[in-house]
Amino acid sequence: MKGNLHSHTTNSDGLLTPSQLVLLYKTGGYDFLSITDHDKLTDVESLEHEGIILLPGEEVSIGKLHLVAFNIKREIEAKDPEEVIKEAESQGGEVIVAHPYWSSLTIEDLENIKGCLGIEVYNATCEISVAKGYANVHWDILLSKGRITYGFAVDDIHAGGLIPYRRPSDAYKGWIMVKVKEKNSESLMESLRKGLFYSTMGPEIRGLQVEDEIIRVKSSPARVISFISRNGLGKRFFAYNKPLTEAAYVMKGSESYVRIEIEDEKGRRAWTNPIIIRGKE
Repeated sequence: MKGNLHSHTTNSDGLLTPSQLVLLYKTGGYDFLSITDHDKLTDVESLEHEGIILLPGEEVSIGKLHLVAFNIKREIEAKDPEEVIKEAESQGGEVIVAHPYWSSLTIEDLENIKGCLGIEVYNATCEISVAKGYANVHWDILLSKGRITYGFAVDDIHAGGLIPYRRPSDAYKGWIMVKVKEKNSESLMESLRKGLFYSTMGPEIRGLQVEDEIIRVKSSPARVISFISRNGLGKRFFAYNKPLTEAAYVMKGSESYVRIEIEDEKGRRAWTNPIIIRGKE
């Protein structure tokens, strides 16, 4: 299932109404969408959403920290990060940290947040507007410290650059692909909690296999496939005469995690969630 977990409407600072936003993503072939207006829970029950799963959500602001809660039932009024996360979980939802780079969050800021599902590794609006959309470094430092953290690509759409009859410049730029047992919200949330998804700006991750000390990945045509781990571990593979569609990494024995990035000829990326190596230093 393809979806976006961070979006805004006219109920906060977005330029599209909730109905327009749902139609935009349905037209774009998305299977699910979370409307996460600032400090406000937008009612999605009254919206026409046949063919797309809508997860009610809210972007909760606590100073410079922004937390995206999705699959919730009521507005969250707590102003402490752990309280926000506990309240979301009590409602059947989850929380991710929005745009760490844009928010100027330090590693200490992120380490103090306990219980969130992950962070936004790519935020389209933040990248398009001020070139602060990536959080690869934040993600790797957390993983190197032993914090199992998932990475999410999102649009955070506000409908920037909106021109009549044209797609907004911050739509369809970052999304996640989730492996589910059934196409419903329950199965979707179960898979998200297990990390059974990858994030992308366009490239496809078509296969991932871990056997003994070898990690293999298959993808859509790529110019670079990177296996990223802690410190100086990992490896990059570059395309020469023809694009790459697969690569394999032999672990050295001291990795605590390995994650994979795919980059295509347009510079668009895709990210697996980290593969955790148990029993290593």
